[in-house]
Amino acid sequence: MSDVQQELKFPVREARELVKDLMPPNAFIYWVDFLFHIALGWLAFIFCFKSDFLSLSQWVSFFVSAFSLFRAAIFIHELTHLRKGTFQIFRVIWNILCGFPLMIPSFLYQGVHNDHHNMNLYGTDGDGEYFPFVKEGRIKIIVFIVFSFFLPVFFFIRFVVLTPLSYCHKGMRSFVLERVSSFSIDLSYKRTYSSLNSVPTWQAQEALTCLYGWTFVLMMSYGVLPFPVLCLWLGTLGVVFFVNSLRTLAAHCYRNSGNETMDISGQLLDSVNVPASLFGIFWAPVGLRFHATHHLIPEMPYHSLGKTHNKLMERFSQNNLYSQATSHSLRSALCRLWREAGN
Repeated sequence: MSDVQQELKFPVREARELVKDLMPPNAFIYWVDFLFHIALGWLAFIFCFKSDFLSLSQWVSFFVSAFSLFRAAIFIHELTHLRKGTFQIFRVIWNILCGFPLMIPSFLYQGVHNDHHNMNLYGTDGDGEYFPFVKEGRIKIIVFIVFSFFLPVFFFIRFVVLTPLSYCHKGMRSFVLERVSSFSIDLSYKRTYSSLNSVPTWQAQEALTCLYGWTFVLMMSYGVLPFPVLCLWLGTLGVVFFVNSLRTLAAHCYRNSGNETMDISGQLLDSVNVPASLFGIFWAPVGLRFHATHHLIPEMPYHSLGKTHNKLMERFSQNNLYSQATSHSLRSALCRLWREAGN
């Protein structure tokens, strides 16, 4: 094999062996991190609602709430990668405190995200978490960002209105399950029933999210909760989904047209690490600023990704393939995508 060919391949097996001691997830870190941020998020939400309108304290508590809930919500990504049969209580508590009240139960991500890591599906039309932004152009990037603000309304309608109605009409039920039951950035993506059934509790999650939503509606109807709470909830989640849309755009290069598969080296070059970002802990929490590292070793727990990245950079300093997957900041990653989408 020539030096050029060698350079275009990344020694995945060697990399995994190098960091295998970092792979066991630490349950204590998961529990403390999640419980702290979900509690902070809801307490800040309440404080924001009770603060004087547009006061400094309201603005501060609003953003504390949004970014704390964002970090708590991003644990949905970890739930997908944790080995089946483990962290069972954590999964339930996450849905009760975060997934159901935010209208984002974990089944929306499980299965769909696993396909994103499938070697035969990544970057293709069967990957709901991938869209060829470079090929489709800048207008699709703008639409994607703008649409993120409306996602809270979208998911509220999906679970409060469409869920009960879908049980009355077979065609609507198929539409709901295939088209609006996944976190996907490709609007043409259709979720398969096998993907749904890979999450044993998905029907219970759907029903409980619907119940949470209707409880919220009834509490407002009877004056237990004032209507502005809904407006604040929508606004807070609008910020959460907006920041997540920027994170998503920065996570990959999106150069694949969707017609061909990519090997692990190709996936690495199409993914992005932003390890030195000053505010990375806010816009890409729970280890997601190491997205290229994550695609190399998907089962690596988030609290070990930083150490994994440092070890790989040190060990493979002569193999520039890994270093090519690094961007300096969120801004530089987004500017690169914008520039390439305009060519």
